[in-house]
Amino acid sequence: FGRFKNKKYIKNYNASTFYTWSDTQYRDFMMEMLMKLEPRYEPAGTILVDELDEMTEIIFVYEGDINVGYEINKQKKYCFKFKDKCVIGSYGINFDQRACFIYQASTKMHGYSIRKSNWHKLMEENTEIQFYMRRNALIQYMTEIRSKVMVHKKRAVDDFKKRNDHQ
Repeated sequence: FGRFKNKKYIKNYNASTFYTWSDTQYRDFMMEMLMKLEPRYEPAGTILVDELDEMTEIIFVYEGDINVGYEINKQKKYCFKFKDKCVIGSYGINFDQRACFIYQASTKMHGYSIRKSNWHKLMEENTEIQFYMRRNALIQYMTEIRSKVMVHKKRAVDDFKKRNDHQ
């Protein structure tokens, strides 16, 4: 995870820590969150989030393929795709970061989203759950997104530097 500032989230990671519906705090949190979700439908080809966009919502993709990539030399390149059931923006919203990568619906996308202000309000009201949500968002982003895209991007930059027309 390199030089990431929030090492406490990784250091204290215990994959067996789960909430269940019998946990009152978690159940109340989930019910409150479910009431704040808004439907989200996008046609194929829609850029959901572009590089350096401010993250304004967390998108819970229920159905649809999502390409993840970057832009280099004014060309968009996609490294991999999520097929159904993924979350976009959790890291950016939880850590107040702009998007580092491009997220594009490669097929029709159906899902739900929660606005940044609603998410932050939920987190302020549920500080114990906030810790786990932030930790899981960080780990998911670093392992499933950032590490994969950066390998491709570094390779593309290295190839670009080797070109004869590059100075």
